[in-house]
Amino acid sequence: MFKVIAVTALLFIAGCTTTQEIKRPDGKSEYLIACGAGLGWDICYDKANEICPQGYETLAENAGFNRKELRIACPRKP
Repeated sequence: MFKVIAVTALLFIAGCTTTQEIKRPDGKSEYLIACGAGLGWDICYDKANEICPQGYETLAENAGFNRKELRIACPRKP
């Protein structure tokens, strides 16, 4: 039973994401999405689609040992 709880907790932690908005000097915003490394890029891309439902530009992707980072920008509305 302990193994099941431990594995479930690990998967939950690995799937967490955090988002940070970064204001650039030109007034535009970028977003840094940090995702758990255990589940692939899909969770990062899902979060990016939530932030920018009209699409987004990928500025950078970085994969580290314990997390992945996706930096994006939403298109400006005309």
